[in-house]
Amino acid sequence: MVSRFLHGCYSHCMQWIASLTPEVTSDPLTALKLPPAEADLVEIRLDLFPELDLSAAIGACPLPILATYRSSAEGGAGSLDPETRLRFLRRARDAGPVLIDLEWARDSYLQLDLGLPPEQVVLSWHDGSATPADLMNISFAMLAENAALVKVIPTARCLADLESVLSLYQRLDNPKRLMAFAMGKTGVASRFLAPLLGSPLGFASWCAGTSAAPGQLPPDQMNAVVGHLSGPPRKIFGVVGRDVTASLSPALHAAAFRATGLPDLMIPVSVPDANDLEALFQPQGMTLFDRVGLHASGWAVTSPYKAEAASAATFAAPRVRRAGAANTLILKPDALIAENTDADGVVGGLTAAGVSVVGKTALIQGTGGAARGAAIGLHLAGANVLLRSRDDSRAERTAQELDLGWRASDASAQAEILVNATPLGTNEDDRRPFSLSDLDTAEAVVDMVYTTGETLLVSESMARGLKCVDGRRMLAFQGMAQFAAFTATVPPRKEMLAALGLNPAKPEPNLN
Repeated sequence: MVSRFLHGCYSHCMQWIASLTPEVTSDPLTALKLPPAEADLVEIRLDLFPELDLSAAIGACPLPILATYRSSAEGGAGSLDPETRLRFLRRARDAGPVLIDLEWARDSYLQLDLGLPPEQVVLSWHDGSATPADLMNISFAMLAENAALVKVIPTARCLADLESVLSLYQRLDNPKRLMAFAMGKTGVASRFLAPLLGSPLGFASWCAGTSAAPGQLPPDQMNAVVGHLSGPPRKIFGVVGRDVTASLSPALHAAAFRATGLPDLMIPVSVPDANDLEALFQPQGMTLFDRVGLHASGWAVTSPYKAEAASAATFAAPRVRRAGAANTLILKPDALIAENTDADGVVGGLTAAGVSVVGKTALIQGTGGAARGAAIGLHLAGANVLLRSRDDSRAERTAQELDLGWRASDASAQAEILVNATPLGTNEDDRRPFSLSDLDTAEAVVDMVYTTGETLLVSESMARGLKCVDGRRMLAFQGMAQFAAFTATVPPRKEMLAALGLNPAKPEPNLN
């Protein structure tokens, strides 16, 4: 069984290990009877389920099992005491899982004592705080050991760390035994890319909110982004922001790639430090991804880097030049072309909802990059646009830069169209971006925030019978324009709406 499973690992590009943790259930035997539908193997963390009868667990689960006893030194709850570790690993051996994880730093010498054949061993190493300079040497040393699979997992704190991890696949002659990716927000991109670059398996959480390591996502979310591919993508695009781990753009664009037959990929690229943007905002062939053998072709830029994207451009669309903000960078040889499709998202969403903006007063709450793009888009579409912010001086200054009007923070909106271009509404306890009296004079609301459910602004607006464009619908329309800019291909509207849980055949809400 072990050899048959390993043959599958080496010959198939996309297989996912779903990790079972106590966050999933207090009854692991019941949970194991119905693993995630898109998982290929299940990891049981014996350090998190120390009393679990592993033999019963293996019998309950229809998928092959990887047994892991992760130490506290490498991010788990397991003991560092050699005797304790040996006891747990003997239990694992006797139960007979397909694979057993041995930590390189403390368990590898036990392989002979336990009588484990190489094809049953996953040799692992984790660094929960950094990516060491000798990562390549660590990988070479581990691959020299007699183990079926080698797992090398540092933590990416910056884009240079991400590059170090991805470069392992390029620098090794035969990476089929290697599972290398990075933990942390910046490391999430490597989780998507590793199976496409040669990793025989990818690690995933059981379901949303139950990750066994920082950055894990469920198998269905992973497949929604990379499942249309069977190898390295022709081109990669990325959504770039300070923290884009929850972005829906990769799945949105993946649906479009799948529908149009393009073997391309969009990944989340979290950039905590603006100084790292230089590694991305480069002409075609010169980004960090190009250095590891991938072909970067464009970036969907989000908060707080839209001004930096506009500044980096060699050529900027007129609305980018006026807004001073870009959410789209197209990489060409020796050039970066900047666009702003936030404008398409707002105007397109309102148009689809049956709202004409011509001659209407639109009040934008916020003064950041998203607000600037929305404001210019509405102005060019014929609306009378006003800006409002908690900081009156900032609202006035931004309005002057954009040649638009503004309203004081304590003034009533008195506008037919209200646009929330702030993060307010992301959290349940956020204050309202608009007062109830603001809503009383409005006919339409655009909320650029998207969450798992309706924001308070959307629910209150719909209760008043206002026409609403929520964050997902706005994202869909700006994403369609962005996809066209990236690929010169007509965007598949139906599939892109469906990817965000929107029914293209269903009438828009509150069409009066």
